[in-house]
Amino acid sequence: MKTKMTWENGNKIAKILIVVAAVYFGMKFLFPMVLPFLIAFVLARFLYPLAKWLEQRMGWKKSFARCTAYVLFLAGVGAAAAGVLYLCYRMGSSCLENMDGFMENANRMFGSCCKRLEDISGYSMEEIEQTIGRQAESFTGSAVSYSKDAGWYMIGLLAKIFVSFIAAFLFLQDYEGILQGINKTQIGKNAMHMLHELKGAFGAYLRAQLLIMGVVTGVCVAGLLLLGVGHAVWIGIAIGFCDALPFIGTGTVFVPWALVELLLGGYRNAAGFLVIYIVCSFIRQLLEPKLVGKKVGVPPLAVLMSIYIGIALYGGSGVILGPVSALLIFGILREW
Repeated sequence: MKTKMTWENGNKIAKILIVVAAVYFGMKFLFPMVLPFLIAFVLARFLYPLAKWLEQRMGWKKSFARCTAYVLFLAGVGAAAAGVLYLCYRMGSSCLENMDGFMENANRMFGSCCKRLEDISGYSMEEIEQTIGRQAESFTGSAVSYSKDAGWYMIGLLAKIFVSFIAAFLFLQDYEGILQGINKTQIGKNAMHMLHELKGAFGAYLRAQLLIMGVVTGVCVAGLLLLGVGHAVWIGIAIGFCDALPFIGTGTVFVPWALVELLLGGYRNAAGFLVIYIVCSFIRQLLEPKLVGKKVGVPPLAVLMSIYIGIALYGGSGVILGPVSALLIFGILREW
């Protein structure tokens, strides 16, 4: 009896290890390759009800109705992209028009910071400026190298988007046949069942993240208004959006800003920025496990562990891939 129980326990542990390893290698290596086609399938699923409505209500042929739905989708995406580009153009034009004022303020701020560093460190302004110049040259060289990598990344991203759009059109044209082919096999049925559960959990996760981002944005806007910072609302919204990005966060903005204010003698603003940063970090660390756990139906500690392990394994994208991997592991074990 004892030997049987030991064998069963060992079998369960082996299953768990196999599933964990399969999910990790799948998310790490296979997922980036199939991601454009997963996005395409989601887009096709999103456009399918509109295509069926046009087909049934308007009496159009299947191919014409689905082409129309796809063209309407492309028109919506194009309009949104044009709006974003126009906004960037207006912001860029405004910056160019006020460039002289910006440069004058930047030079004055730079001189004030160097003078403050001279008083604190005892080094002359010339030595400080030379040191900063050398660091700037090193940073410029790194920035050029990074910009090349970023350029190749953008080219790859645009290629993936193009493939996703083409594949979405093809999926939409034969959506019923693809679903029938998937549901013919038991593996396909299990995969569709898991995807359905994962879709609900992932949607709940995104809603929780949006709620947290809204709370953090409110704190940033309120704090900046209390400190009397110009354009506090827009700056607070931008910082709140940055907080949702794991590789940026509020600290990337508030900590350097506080250091600059400290060098310029703005002790009140420096302290205020640090307080806002600490409050925002505390809010995210407090709300994220609870809200995500409540909406997804997973204990808060498990959510926190999945996010932490996800970041350690996948990098910045682990904030999303970590919980998704955990849900996949639980779903596969449950089906198995």
